[in-house]
Amino acid sequence: MSVAGSEQPFAAPRLNDRSAGYAAIEFSDPPSHGLDVIYVLAYPVFEPSCAKRINDFRAVHEPQRATLVRPHVTLVYGLPDEHIAAVSELIETTSRTTGEISVSFDDSAVAFDPFEKTYKIFLLCGAGGSELTALHAHLYRGEHGVELNSERPFQPHMTIATYDKRADIEKVDIRNVGGLPLIGTIRALELVQVTDGRLTTLKSVPLLG
Repeated sequence: MSVAGSEQPFAAPRLNDRSAGYAAIEFSDPPSHGLDVIYVLAYPVFEPSCAKRINDFRAVHEPQRATLVRPHVTLVYGLPDEHIAAVSELIETTSRTTGEISVSFDDSAVAFDPFEKTYKIFLLCGAGGSELTALHAHLYRGEHGVELNSERPFQPHMTIATYDKRADIEKVDIRNVGGLPLIGTIRALELVQVTDGRLTTLKSVPLLG
């Protein structure tokens, strides 16, 4: 997710090449609308000691984002809030047919965000990734689907570090977050709104399918 005042909204990333020991990712164009936007997030639930390592890592390597939003996978990127009702209904119907998803973050990637002009480290989702990709596609059904850039394949990921300079992010040792893979469970979908750098949860819907 991209948070106003922290990260500018951007569309789904795609894998590009290998660099500095990580996969490199580049982003497509950001949404053309303003910063009062909605997202659908999924917060993986980790074993407590694993969750603490992730939170401690983010507190060091992306402290601003860490105070704004929990570790997450973004399923719907920044949309104008005129789509709240449609996305909310999609979340409700999807949750009734989708069960909890076991996820495994087993690879890492460096991403350059050309809009914020920062570098990020992603943990890429292996197991559970196909289910998240299907959810992502389903949640774009409707008029808001025009916001999705179909030329950029969705890559489920969780951001754990953000830096202004590539030299700084190349010094980050992701082993400090714990050995990969990191295993978690996604139990709900979250509809959130970001306004003036503040995140508000509009709806949290458990996956009951």
